[in-house]
Amino acid sequence: MRREIIPSLLEIQELVLQLRDYEKRLKNLESEFENYINDNLKLINEKEEELKKIIDNFKLVKDQQKEKEDKVVIYREKLSQEEKRSLTLKNPKEVMHVEKEIENLKKQINNLEDEILNLMIQSEEIDSKKKDVTLELQKLREEFENKKKILEEEINSLKEEIMNLANDISEKRSKIPEEDLIEFDNLLKSKNGRAIARVINKEICEGCRLSIPKAVLEKVKKGDIVNCPNCGRILWLE
Repeated sequence: MRREIIPSLLEIQELVLQLRDYEKRLKNLESEFENYINDNLKLINEKEEELKKIIDNFKLVKDQQKEKEDKVVIYREKLSQEEKRSLTLKNPKEVMHVEKEIENLKKQINNLEDEILNLMIQSEEIDSKKKDVTLELQKLREEFENKKKILEEEINSLKEEIMNLANDISEKRSKIPEEDLIEFDNLLKSKNGRAIARVINKEICEGCRLSIPKAVLEKVKKGDIVNCPNCGRILWLE
């Protein structure tokens, strides 16, 4: 490997490390997105089911109310007929019987009206609950869509950056001789994405963070292509 191409390989290496970091971030972001979608769709479905039960219950109460109101109408009509009939009767037994029937009808009407009142109160409470849950569901949906949009934009932006990085790497690699790329790629693969290590703090290998022997350092300073005796990476001193 020629010394003059090492800066170009270092540039490629940094881009590859950046690409790996972006790909890792993308994987985590896609996992976060999937979990968010699943968890929040479940919450929304549960809230929709809750609202459906409230609506069904509201309809049931209203049907019961209507049924009792219809009964009141029937009983009131019957009461009116019995009261009129009582005015025409002469027989005391018949009068007593009709009066008893009138009393019973009034009692039934009163009971039904009490039940209707309770059902009206119940329906108002259910309707209030329905409004609350509807608002909660609307808020859940809005928050879900907003967060979903943000995550989708982040994912798409990261994908675009990854594509641009990959194109940049490909373009720079096209300018490197094949035999140098083979050596570089083998080291890159075996050294966890870092084939070339800078000499930092005058004597430390950037790759393994261990001291470089003085004899090796002298060769590096002369411009020789030298591998770190500790980790095997190509040493580079700027």
